[in-house]
Amino acid sequence: MLQGVRSLRRLRDRVGREAAGRVAAARPTLDAALAPGGPPAWDAAASVALSLGLASEVEVLDPGGRLLFSRPTLAPVAHHLRPEERRQLAWGAPLSVVAQEGQRVRALTYLALPGGSVLRMASAAPDLEEELRERQQSFLGHLVALFGLALAAALVLVPREPPPAAPPERALVAYEEAMERLRDRGEEMSARHEAEQHRMEEALREKEALARAGELTAGIAHEVRNGLGTIVGYARLLERSTLPEDDVAAARTIREECETLETVVRRFTDFVKLEKLQLAETDLARLVARVVAREQRAREEVRTRIVGLDAPLVARADEELLERALENVVRNAVEAAAAGGRHVEVSADAEDGRVEIRVDDDGPGLPPDHPGEIRPFYTTRPGGLGLGLPLARKIVLLHGGSLALAPRAPTGARVLILLPLGGPDA
Repeated sequence: MLQGVRSLRRLRDRVGREAAGRVAAARPTLDAALAPGGPPAWDAAASVALSLGLASEVEVLDPGGRLLFSRPTLAPVAHHLRPEERRQLAWGAPLSVVAQEGQRVRALTYLALPGGSVLRMASAAPDLEEELRERQQSFLGHLVALFGLALAAALVLVPREPPPAAPPERALVAYEEAMERLRDRGEEMSARHEAEQHRMEEALREKEALARAGELTAGIAHEVRNGLGTIVGYARLLERSTLPEDDVAAARTIREECETLETVVRRFTDFVKLEKLQLAETDLARLVARVVAREQRAREEVRTRIVGLDAPLVARADEELLERALENVVRNAVEAAAAGGRHVEVSADAEDGRVEIRVDDDGPGLPPDHPGEIRPFYTTRPGGLGLGLPLARKIVLLHGGSLALAPRAPTGARVLILLPLGGPDA
């Protein structure tokens, strides 16, 4: 428990340092926005901080700690500067602290403003919030374990009358029967252990590529997104300037390209991060209809229709994640149909506590060199990342289901999704 407290303290310090580092990197942009002074400058600085991802809430406080300005809303945590913290701010360096209120955690970074006011930027700390929840669960587990140990000690220490001695023949028979049961139990446990070990080895091999991608993404995502955020901020300032039209157009192009790169980094991060399911009763028929309608509007030249989902079909699932998975699958089918055909069909059947969803297209189908399985970063579409179907498969696996890709006669491809209606535990 002491080690957990120390680990949590180190994580809080790291979150605070990272928040201060992001603000320090963007300090020239913030100073330029704050230069005019007053509420318009506060609003401009808030726009810069929000667009660069420096904060989720921006506030301005007077010397007495009263709120003068906030955008887009108030931070869900409270914090008051101590005298020594105000003296540190007076030196001109940013001050970063981590504040908690209930389950909400924010990294608060302060910048001194003229007249004793301060600009406070609050950024979410999901890793720290998750760590706090895990520490609470660990603490409860320790309490339960201590209670169990105390109960076991009490049962051991209570004096009991010795059982009457059994005749030697009956004692020998009982011993032999007990040894037989132990031997049978040992063989059963050994078989289970081997099966579990085989399953874990298969899971490790399957996730090896994902682990490598995760290590790479975790190492570059933070630095890349910080750099892109600074470039986007400067480009937006140039777009709003009085430069010639050609220069403004160049700044707009720079911003758009940086936003595209930020989307690529975000897709890598979404693919490798550990998702937490928020399970609820979800109408799969309505979810599929919503996804198909959205993709049909995006590609009107491809006819997309639904078969076998006329009535509500309720399953226990994370609606937001499952919609993202189906959106990737249907969009992939629509793009394939646009390249070689004109039709996409989404059908479903429910039986024996599970639902089978099929997405068929009449596009060119799988190439001859296709590996026959869904792999990250494998794509046949120019400009594609090869993460759409792997991300969908990852979400389906989290729900306790499966996703497979197969050719479809005479042309096209089929994606088959199997989901348990009762959720992952079912």
